[in-house]
Amino acid sequence: MGIMTTFKKQFGKRLKELKTLRNMTDLQLAEKVGVEEKTVNYWLNGHNSVTFGKLPLIANALDVPVYALFIFDDDVKVTGLGAMSDKDKKIIEKIVKLYLSR
Repeated sequence: MGIMTTFKKQFGKRLKELKTLRNMTDLQLAEKVGVEEKTVNYWLNGHNSVTFGKLPLIANALDVPVYALFIFDDDVKVTGLGAMSDKDKKIIEKIVKLYLSR
């Protein structure tokens, strides 16, 4: 399984957890985010990626900060980052911090 597939599945699992905690249906989340219900279903099942622009809308709909969307279970790890150079890891860290500071 590739790194993006693993990440999309992890994100979908996390989204499902948060949605369940809020007793929210797929349709309710879709309406709050401004997408079709099938789009939410694709996210939940790890079939489609969420665009950056939708992250704040999803977080707002679920009443959580954006970073909470990326808190995955300890037993689920994204593989493949170990091969990334420290320089690339720092660049990604800067991009994430910049995005979250908006």
